[in-house]
Amino acid sequence: MTAEPAHRWGSTLDAVVVYAQGALCRRLASGTVPPDGRIRVTGLPRSLDPDSLRARILHGAPGAVVTEARVEIEAEPAGDAVPEALRQEAERLRDEHAAARARRDRHLALIGEVRALRPVPPARTDEDPHRRTPVESWLELADFVDERLTRLHARLDAAEEDLGRLEHELAVAEDRLARASTAVPPPHVETTVSALLTLTGTGEDEVRVEVEYAVPGAVWVPAYRLGHRQGDGTGRLVLRASIAQRTGEDWTGVRLGLATADLRRRTDLPRLRSLRIGRHQPAPAPAGWREPPAGLADLFTGYQAALPHPAPWPAAPQDVPAPPVPRAPAEGPVT
Repeated sequence: MTAEPAHRWGSTLDAVVVYAQGALCRRLASGTVPPDGRIRVTGLPRSLDPDSLRARILHGAPGAVVTEARVEIEAEPAGDAVPEALRQEAERLRDEHAAARARRDRHLALIGEVRALRPVPPARTDEDPHRRTPVESWLELADFVDERLTRLHARLDAAEEDLGRLEHELAVAEDRLARASTAVPPPHVETTVSALLTLTGTGEDEVRVEVEYAVPGAVWVPAYRLGHRQGDGTGRLVLRASIAQRTGEDWTGVRLGLATADLRRRTDLPRLRSLRIGRHQPAPAPAGWREPPAGLADLFTGYQAALPHPAPWPAAPQDVPAPPVPRAPAEGPVT
């Protein structure tokens, strides 16, 4: 007898905290818990650390808790791994971009045709008498050409602005489509990573769950800019962070946080003092010295490594005096 498959809940990436090496991601999922309490939260990246998975209930019935959380990887024959919505969006923008380019080219052709309008006098033979030049007609033609060119140039500016906007939107859509194409597994087998959770005490109310996990492949680098006006006694220090990530997730529109700590640094649980049962005694007076926190020696390691190390001075040779030679006692009578 096989167990029933867990209900699938879709998740959305809500917040990311980028550390010195790696990042901590939080996803949100909500729904109604089935009677067996087993749900499967989908959408997790394949690069996550399975040992870092954590889950908790943000909203639900009082007393609802998560009793089990583990990572499960499923494999199935791969179909079209690229999302169809991204493909349709790229195709639509390509069609609109081609239509906008055609409108721009048509306006350019009209401007060229109107600009080529010139007054042409009729052909005259030797027997024909001299005719008077129609100056008023020429001026009317020039005014018509100027007015027509003004309107066509205004339409051309609007068409070029529309074309530039569509070029930018098309570049963004093609970049998203390319990222989605390169983030998929090989074409034969498609692997999906999900978090299998077991919840108890949820009842029939809707439950909101937060899933937390760590991923490698994310770093951030600070950049400082100091602004100072001449004659002013104060300045302004601005910190800017450059973030790079290759985790397989889209961080667009996600709340970001920064931390300088090491995400994989080992931390041991504190040792609690033993409790003794006996006669009440006053608490000991606090000592003036306490043990420094762990890792204090590594606090300025990066700063000291960046400083130039001076070359050691060669030791000057020194004359070492020879040890004294012991003398034998003199022989003779002792008085």
